[in-house]
Formats: sequence, structure tokens, C-alpha cells
Amino acid sequence: MKKILSFFVCAMMMFSTISSINAKDNVNITGTYDIYVEGYDWGCATRTITLTLSQPLDNVTTETFNVVEHSEGFNFETNTIEPKKETRVVENVITEGNTVVLTLAVSPTVSSPVVWSLTTQYNTYVKDYYFDITLKDESVTSNGLPVQDITIDRNYTNKTTAADNFAVDTYQASDGVSYDYATYTPATDSDTLVVWLHGLGEGGAYATTISDRETDPYITLLANKATALAGEEFQNTIGNAHILVPQCPTYWMDNDGKQSNFNNGSISADGTSYYQESLHELIAAYKEKVGATKVVIAGCSNGGYMTLLMAMAYPDEYDAIVPICEAVPDKFISDEQLEGIKDLPMYSIYSKDDTTVDPELHEIPTINRLKEMQASNLHVSTTDHVIDMSGLYTDENGNPYQYQGYWSWIYFYNNDASCDECGKTAFTFIKEAINVSK
Repeated sequence: MKKILSFFVCAMMMFSTISSINAKDNVNITGTYDIYVEGYDWGCATRTITLTLSQPLDNVTTETFNVVEHSEGFNFETNTIEPKKETRVVENVITEGNTVVLTLAVSPTVSSPVVWSLTTQYNTYVKDYYFDITLKDESVTSNGLPVQDITIDRNYTNKTTAADNFAVDTYQASDGVSYDYATYTPATDSDTLVVWLHGLGEGGAYATTISDRETDPYITLLANKATALAGEEFQNTIGNAHILVPQCPTYWMDNDGKQSNFNNGSISADGTSYYQESLHELIAAYKEKVGATKVVIAGCSNGGYMTLLMAMAYPDEYDAIVPICEAVPDKFISDEQLEGIKDLPMYSIYSKDDTTVDPELHEIPTINRLKEMQASNLHVSTTDHVIDMSGLYTDENGNPYQYQGYWSWIYFYNNDASCDECGKTAFTFIKEAINVSK
């Protein structure tokens, strides 16, 4: 009996020793993470995650981590914004010391740190946006020792974006209207100012309908890739320009500043805007601040509406306009207004299958009237559909991904718009318009 007991005690001591050695050989790692958000044709998405770990990893691959994005989406059945989560695909990995950079695959259907609501029509920041990053590959090691677990903080430490080269400021007009706005200053000074006017979804800085959510001018830059205006192709083509991107307190088509003409997700536009005078004042003030002598206004949808209104109200103050899927109903435009802009350089962009801003009620009759008036510098770029031109995104059949016809601003940002008659691109049109006005 004593021999059996002695053997049992020895065995337990040996097991305890082995367990202690194994526990000492296993590594537990902790870490934090930063995210980088980029704007794309369809909106914005987190492109990279940078992990900072307590110890380095030896053999990291695209299969080392599970990356689950916690975001929000709009539920069209309940008409509410609801939490959603999605496992993101890691398509590339770079390691350097204790740092691991994960590049995530992106597509038009991937989740985003920004959410759009059908009810309010606005884009706002996801309220609780974070990633669950856990160990997927149990064979990973650190300094030759097996990694037992990796614990990454729930919330990201820092967020950087493709719009960080824009500064943000505020302006209060003489009528009391306050604007938040973003600006880009070119590396080489320029006497040209380009004003970008966003669509409905990117406004709402002071809208009561989203008082419980957050927005800012960076949403105007990332939600539909207005950062392209600070990009090399645009800046190099037109010869550098200051960029001004005002964020509308509500939406540009608001006729009283109280959103009274917004009902059940649609706007009853009447060819006026409560913001016309205050926006004119902001543009003039910023033009003077940067010493610009030439001003180009471009905008999409609500912003296209406002682009045309500003041109008709102040035709002698702007050197060119680029209205995209512009939403001014032709029936509200007088012949006198069109006579005032028929010699103003204009580049209109729209898709024939736009079901949101019907070209038959907006662009087509207005353009035809301008042509009848012998408009001297009118360019029109139309397409049957809006599709991916990069070759990066396809549908389930391998065809180029097709966006809503309404999204014709994609062709402007990517400089894929081409004049139906002469083939001139929008960027080249702007370059020539500002050079003529020198």
C-alpha cells in the first residue's frame, strides 16, 4: 500500500512539473489596434488594421486572425438602423517587429463605419464601431514558442482616413446660418478654388432628424469619394486648386431651413434654397482668404441642384460649373435664368437609368433649352448605366459591378465622364475653362 501511495505521489509531482514547464512555454499576447478608413465609389470602408502586440509573431499569414467588424445597417423592413456584424477577409499582411498590418478586402457590399438611413436620408457615423480580432491559426508562434492566446482591445486606439489631408473649420454667415466645412490647400499655391457641393446624404450637420447621431465634414469627403479632388489626377490635370467642401446644415434643397419640404423620404423641390445667400457669402469669404481669382462649382444630386441655383443667381462670379445628376425640376427654371448662364462653361453628367432624379424632368429638358439658346460652352456626358470601370469589382456572373443609375458622380471622381459630342473629360473641361478665364 505504501509503495502504491509513493508511486502516485511521484506521478503527480512529475505531471505538475511537466504542466508547469508547458505553461511556461506557452505565450499569451495582448495588443491594441488602429484603423485606416478610405473612400470608395460606393462609400467608405476600413481598409487596414494595424495591430501593436506585446510580443512579435513569427509566422503571420492572411489566415492567422479572425477579423469581425461590428457596424450598423438599415433594416428596410423595420425602417430602423440596427447592429450588424461581418467577418472581413484579410487579403494581405505585413509584419515588422511587434506591428502587424492587416489589409482587408473591400467591395461595394462590405460594411462601413458610416451608415445611411432611408428614414432620414442622411449618412452618420456608426454609434459603436469596432472589430473583434481573435487568433484563428493555433500553430502561430512567438520567438519560437507556441502562442496560446491573443487578446486585442475591443475598441480601436486611433482612426486615420483618406480625408486627413483636409482641414475642418466653421463659418457663420450674416444671416445667422452656420456652416462646418472642409478645405484642401494644394502644395503649390493656386489662384483657383473648386467648390464641391455634396448630395443629400452627406448633409445634416444641424438637422433635428439626426440629433442623436454624429456627422461632420469628413463624411462629405468619404461617403462618396470627394477626396479625389485632392488626388494627383485632379490636381495635376487642372494645375492645382484649393478645395472647399461646405456641409449643409440640413440639405441644399431645403426651402425654409426647417426641412418642411421633406416628407416620407422625399423632397418637394421648388427651385429655391434657404441656403443660397449664406453659401454665396461663404464661397466669397473663402475665395478672398486664399486669394483665388477663379471659382468652379461642382456638385451631385442635392449638390447638383445647388450648383445650378448658384450659377443662375450669380452667373458672373463663377468660371465653370459641373452639375451631376442635378435635381432642379426644369419646370421651375425660367428662360431668363437660362439666358443668364448659356455662355457659362457647363459640364453636365447623368445616367439615363437614374430613377431617383428622373432625367426626363430635370437634365434633358434643361439641356435642350440651353441648346436652343445656342449655349456656347455646354458639354454633356450621358451613360446608359453606372458601372465599375476599374475592373476591380464584379457581380456574381463576373460582369462589371452595376451601381444605381443615380450614382453618376462616380464617373466624375474617377475622371471617366466623357462628353457625348467631343469626348472631353470633366477634368480637362475644368482645366480649359479656368485657363480661358486667366
